[in-house]
Amino acid sequence: MHPVSELRQRPLLLTIGVGAVVLAVSGLFLVPAISTVVGANDYRSLKIGTLRALAQRSTVYDMGGNVLGVLGTENRAEADLDEVPQIIQLAVIAVEDQTFWENNGIDATGMARAAINNITSGEVQGGSTITQQLVKNRILTPKRSLQRKMREIVLAMRLNEKFSKREILEQYLNTVYFGQGSYGVKSAVERFFVAQDAGTTLPRGKRLDEVTLAEAALLAGLISNPEGNNPFAFPDRARVRRSLALDQMFAQGYITAQEAAAAEQEPLPAIMPEQELRPRDSWVEEVQDRLINDPMYAVLGATVAERESRVLTGGLEIHATLDPKVQAAAQSAIDEILPEKPGFTGALVAIDPRTGQVKAMVAGPGFEASQYNIATSPPGRQSGSTWKVITLAAALEHGFSPNDQVDGSSPCKFEGLGETQNAEGGGGTMTLRAASAHSVNCAFARTELAVGFDEVMPTAHAMGITQETLQPILTLTLGTIESTPLEMATVTATIASGGVRHDPVFVSKIVDPDGSVVFDSANVQGTRAISEDAAACEIDILRGVITGGTGTAAKLGSRPVFGKTGTTDEKADANFLGATPQLATFVWHGNATARVPGAGFGGQIPARIFAAFMNRALAGEPVMTFPAKGPFCDRPAGSITAEGRSDKVLSTSTTLLPTEETPTTAPPSGSPAPPPTPTTTPPTTTPPTTTPPTTTGGGP
Repeated sequence: MHPVSELRQRPLLLTIGVGAVVLAVSGLFLVPAISTVVGANDYRSLKIGTLRALAQRSTVYDMGGNVLGVLGTENRAEADLDEVPQIIQLAVIAVEDQTFWENNGIDATGMARAAINNITSGEVQGGSTITQQLVKNRILTPKRSLQRKMREIVLAMRLNEKFSKREILEQYLNTVYFGQGSYGVKSAVERFFVAQDAGTTLPRGKRLDEVTLAEAALLAGLISNPEGNNPFAFPDRARVRRSLALDQMFAQGYITAQEAAAAEQEPLPAIMPEQELRPRDSWVEEVQDRLINDPMYAVLGATVAERESRVLTGGLEIHATLDPKVQAAAQSAIDEILPEKPGFTGALVAIDPRTGQVKAMVAGPGFEASQYNIATSPPGRQSGSTWKVITLAAALEHGFSPNDQVDGSSPCKFEGLGETQNAEGGGGTMTLRAASAHSVNCAFARTELAVGFDEVMPTAHAMGITQETLQPILTLTLGTIESTPLEMATVTATIASGGVRHDPVFVSKIVDPDGSVVFDSANVQGTRAISEDAAACEIDILRGVITGGTGTAAKLGSRPVFGKTGTTDEKADANFLGATPQLATFVWHGNATARVPGAGFGGQIPARIFAAFMNRALAGEPVMTFPAKGPFCDRPAGSITAEGRSDKVLSTSTTLLPTEETPTTAPPSGSPAPPPTPTTTPPTTTPPTTTPPTTTGGGP
C-alpha cells in the first residue's frame, strides 16, 4: 500500500477498532469481537452506491384539485430540506445526534457512553448517529450482528464522505418512521397535527411550516421508539420524551428556558390519524383498480405487479376525471328521487362522449354499506330494452332504414328460439322508428333476427360491451344478458360521439414526483365502432323516445337530448340511457343484492333521475346540437321480417303502440336457455349476496 494511502486509512481502522471494542464490552453481542475487527480490513471493498428508493404514497385528486384519497404501502411524501423548518432539524439533531455537523459519520464517544450506560443502568442505548441510522435503513438490513454493525460503521463513514451533511439530513428526515403509520417528517406532521382554516368545517393536516416548537420536540422524541412513545396510546411516555427533547435543545443552546417551559404546556395531539392507505370510496377504488389492471395505463409497467408497485410506492399525482360539480349533481339526483324502499338503490355513470372521461359515478348503496360497485363490477344487471340501441345501430349499419316496416304483433314465436310478447299488447305493422320510440318487443325481436346475431353481437362489443357473455338467444335484444352501467354508458357515449368509441377513462393525468407527466389521456385515441351516418340517424330516431315515446320524463327543456328506456321482468330492474353532445349517462334502479320486483319502469324513476342530474350537471354549459340526421334516415322504406330485410313494403295495418311494457316471455321446450348469471367478481369487489335469476325479456 502506498505510504500516504496507509496513513489515510489509520484513523478509520482506529475508529473501527474502538467501535468493535465498545460493542463487545457493551454485551450487545456475545461473540468475540477481535476476529471481526481483523476482518474489517475488508472495509476497503465496501462502497456507497445509491440509497434504496423510498416508498412514497400516491395521491388521487379530482378535476377541481381536491384530494380524493391516498394510496400506498407507506404513508410518505418526500420533502426537500429547505421545506423542513429549522426547529424540526434542531430538535432531531439534539435528540438523535448532537455531534452531527462535526462527526465523520460515527460518534465513538457516543457509542462508548451508550455502552457504559447499558452496563450500569440496564437501559439499551444504541449510540448510532443519524448517518448510521440512514445506512441501516437504506443500505443494510435490520439484522442484528456484530458483523453487520461493523459494516454499518464503515458505510456510515463512507456515506459521510460521499454526501454533504445537508443531503444526509434530508434523506434521514424522509426515511425515518415516526409511528402511527407516518414515514418521513412531512407525513408525520400531516398525520399527527391538525389545523383549521377559516370558513371550513373540517380540520386538515398541518403543513411543515406550521409546526410549533412543542410539536417538533414531540416528533424528535418519537424516533427511538415510535410505537412505544405513541402520544395517542401512551401520552405519559410521549410527554416524557418531549420534555427530554426540549431539555436537550436547551442544553445545546437552540432554545431558551422560557421557550422550553411554554412548549411543555402545549397539549398533545388528540385526533388520531387513520392508519391504512386504501380506497375509502368507490371512486378511489375504481381508480386504483384501473391503474393496476387496465392496459391503458401500461406506461406504469408492463405487468400487473409492476403497475401495482408503481401506484403504491411511486409517489404519483393521480388526477381522476371526476368532476365535483357533475358528481354532486349525480348523487343529489339519486338521493332526492329514489323511493324509500328497503334494499332499493340506484347507480349512475356519466361520460364525456368526446373523450371517454367518466365525469360522475354513483356506485349503488355506498362504499361504506357495500364495497360492491354496481356501476362497474361484472356481470352487472339486466339492462332491459336499453339494449335495443345496439340492435338498432347494427340494423342501420347494415342497410336498414328507420322507415322500414316491421310487424310488432304480440305474442311472437320463432322456431327453435322461443317466443316473447309486448307486455301491454299492441302490435300491427309499424316503422322501425316508431318501434324504437315505443320500445316494441316483438318488432325488435324480428329486427334482431333479420340483422343476424353474427352482426348484432360484434356491434355490441365494438360499441362498448366488454364482457364475453353474449349468446345468440332471442331475448338478447331485450337486455336479458347482464351488462354493467359503465358498459351501457359507453355504448351511449359511442352513439353521442358520432360512432367513435372511447374506452372509459377514469384518470386524466399521472405525474411523477419529479414533475414529469407519465400519462395523459389526451393521447388516448378513440376507435370507430359504427359509421358517422349510422350514429347520426340513430340519434335522430332516439330523440323520438324523449319527444313522444316512453322517455318523455327525461326531457331537458330546449336542450337536444336522445334516450332509451328499459325495464326487466316483474319490474326488477329499471334503466334509462340518454345523452347530449357533451354528456352521456346511464341510470340503473333496483335492489342492491337481488332481483326484487318493484323498481318500476325505466321511463319513471330512472328517467326522472336522468333529467334532474343532467339539468344540474349542464347548468351554465352551452346548449349543443347534434349533427343532422344524415342520409341513412332518408333511405327508402322496406320491410323487416325474421328472415331478413326486403325492399318490398308490407301492407299497412292499424298500429296500437304501448306506452310502457315489460316482457313476460319464456323460451319453448328444447330452445336455447339464457346463460346463467356469472357468480364471479373481481377480487376488489364483493358480489351480491343473491345471484339474480336470468329473465327472458325487456321493456321500456
